[in-house]
Amino acid sequence: MDLIQHSPTVIVCTRPRYRNKEEFRSARFKDSPIVLFGFPGLENDKESPPSDNTHPLVWCHNEENKDKEFPCNFCERQLDSTTGYYLCEEFDKRISKNNTVGFHKECIKPMTNNPYHPKHPLQVLVFATVVPNKVCYCCYTYKTHFYYCFICNFSICRDCARKPLLLTIDHKKRHEHTLYYIPREASMTCDVCALHDRRYFIYVCHQCDYVVHKKCIYSPYVIKISRHEHRLSFTSSFLSGEWFCGICRKKINQNYGGYSCVKGCYYVAHSQCAIHKDVWDGKELEGEPEEIFESIMPFEEISDGIIKHFSHKHHMRLLKEVEKTNKINKHCQACAFRIYEGDIYNCLECDFVLHKVCAYLPVKKQHVLHPHPLFLQEENLQTTFGCSACFRVCNNFRYVCQMANCLFTLDVNCAAVSVPLNHQCHPHLLFLPSQPGSERICSICKKTEKIRLECGECDFVFCFRCAILPMKFKYQHDEHPLIFSYEEDSNGQHWCDVCEKEILPKNGIYTCNDCDIQLHIECLHGNNMYLLPCKSVILNEGKYDILCNDLPTRYTCKRCHKRCEDKTVYKRSDDVIYCSMYCIKEPYMVALRSTVPREAVTVLGSSKLLDTRAARIACVPSKVSERTKTIKTIKDIVFGEI
Repeated sequence: MDLIQHSPTVIVCTRPRYRNKEEFRSARFKDSPIVLFGFPGLENDKESPPSDNTHPLVWCHNEENKDKEFPCNFCERQLDSTTGYYLCEEFDKRISKNNTVGFHKECIKPMTNNPYHPKHPLQVLVFATVVPNKVCYCCYTYKTHFYYCFICNFSICRDCARKPLLLTIDHKKRHEHTLYYIPREASMTCDVCALHDRRYFIYVCHQCDYVVHKKCIYSPYVIKISRHEHRLSFTSSFLSGEWFCGICRKKINQNYGGYSCVKGCYYVAHSQCAIHKDVWDGKELEGEPEEIFESIMPFEEISDGIIKHFSHKHHMRLLKEVEKTNKINKHCQACAFRIYEGDIYNCLECDFVLHKVCAYLPVKKQHVLHPHPLFLQEENLQTTFGCSACFRVCNNFRYVCQMANCLFTLDVNCAAVSVPLNHQCHPHLLFLPSQPGSERICSICKKTEKIRLECGECDFVFCFRCAILPMKFKYQHDEHPLIFSYEEDSNGQHWCDVCEKEILPKNGIYTCNDCDIQLHIECLHGNNMYLLPCKSVILNEGKYDILCNDLPTRYTCKRCHKRCEDKTVYKRSDDVIYCSMYCIKEPYMVALRSTVPREAVTVLGSSKLLDTRAARIACVPSKVSERTKTIKTIKDIVFGEI
């Protein structure tokens, strides 16, 4: 193995930092072929670059490494010692798992005079993982292998660089004339999306004043989004007047393209807002027959005040407010809340009971959080589920999406939230995020959430977990119902009547002004407020009864050997008591982590998943069909869906 005198250099840097592009290029590149291994933080310009991350590449062209077989780190084709290759033996172990980094000579050669970017040569750039600040200008997706210009930040991924050139596009449906690619980096406003984003290829019409991003040329024409009940169609411009996007609530420039309601109900949206992955399911509906949304009654009316609900085998009778007695210990099977006021439907033969408003829940529902229709299901299979909005573990009624490979599920309480929301604890209307997919901290529980409600006039943020808290709740030790309240600015100290710890009104509290009682949310509801007591669940192939923990002497947990403090406990068939799902599932989850690949499922909020304070399971977007079986197994263990 011989070291070439003027061998190229490979920079192996976990977080390379340069003050500007010229400094980076003059210090590292010059005219030599270069490979840069990067990690998140490449474009951080606050610090100087490290000085010890430059390593020589060694030319290998003999029989010394003929027994070593490994692919080129860029093209992934096998390296051949008979033809020679560059080898780097000092590198970050995160780059390659086989402890060897090698390249074909032609793979690390800079690309010059590329028609997409003829002004500067393109260097090879390899990331260990996909990073959010590196996107291919051609296919507008995040990749790991690029040809990259460190002077003007132009990037094209390895796959697009291998494809035939696309310097002209004829797409008569979008524009009647031929569109030509412009290699010069310029800030021109796209006529479709109304943005001057420089990260994407730009095509122009030489015959008229028309500019469009490559990705916008193929934008859909008819779509269905979660934020509106009707379909939307693309329009190249809007009528004169003031138009505001129904998603981000910002003003729309009427001279550029966007989407409007096909039914003429004055709902409009920016192009990029309407096709965001959090509001659109990615389906082009042009030419597709529109689905007729039928309202299906959830029950059959037998006679006056007697119904047969789809979720129950017996007939149910309507009880007016004056007729109810001793219903305080019963829970509505739909919403899981205790029965203490209002009209109800009570089973004539058993303890099954529903609020009147819950009995009228529609079988089919369109919700602003999901573009597909949702269908009402009654949880009668001794299972639990995690709500996709509030992330609580529940065993009451739920709305589910029946589309293939879609795991979206809503608890009926979250499904009842309408937008804009007029909530009693805040004076302004609350909307879904103006930037779908962004994160903000809830003003009440102080947790960072993507799925949330925001105030259009101030900085108030409401997560769904807090938004569905009941405004009134009956407390067993008070004759009056407790009222939920929130005060951003509150003076003085307050103390919880249950745990006797300090309570902060800015975090939300339940109070009775007549009796001067104040309680934490958790002290009143517990951690499992949507788990119905007196029902059984199957967890880890065992059957457990959910019991109310309201005896004078609290139960002792078999697993942690502590007194059970939550509102509910779990009793096994042999009368063994567990205080939480964490104590039941911990041995199984330890075994699961050692056998299931981590990338097969994304578990968010995992530190609080098993004690049922949060439950989020999101299928990894790529290769969903291949991982469905693995994800189902994990759901079985985590949520007890056997």
